[in-house]
Amino acid sequence: MIRFKTIAVGTDGSATALRAVSTAASMANAYGAKLVIVTAFYNVPSSMWGSPTTGEDQVPVISEDMADTFLTQATEAAKAEGCDNITVLARSGDPVNVMTSVVNEEGADVLVVGNKGVHSIRGRVFGNVATELMRKSPVDVMVVNTESDR
Repeated sequence: MIRFKTIAVGTDGSATALRAVSTAASMANAYGAKLVIVTAFYNVPSSMWGSPTTGEDQVPVISEDMADTFLTQATEAAKAEGCDNITVLARSGDPVNVMTSVVNEEGADVLVVGNKGVHSIRGRVFGNVATELMRKSPVDVMVVNTESDR
């Protein structure tokens, strides 16, 4: 029988991510597992936005303060599902690398993410976080369907 002891879930503050957090929290509650909620804060070079740059200019995609806010919201959503064994982690870096690192560090048995961008043209051409995690994660990845109200 499969028994999850540690469930990791990623959040970027979006409604779809909160849906994934709720699903992961419900699973953690059912299994008596620890829930690890992860968010990545990171910057991109401002030249990516079309402005001239010296190479040292950075524009935050998700700032550290935003990450803390997202984790607070996610913790509230997890508690609403009855989950009380919660660890929250904000890490600097690319979301895929951050989440795969946390999975290894925390000994997670499964990683839960929302399907934001999976069906978009951008997601199909360039990929998205869920798709990359399915390729790179050392554990099973559960992609939560967040497109409809169930």
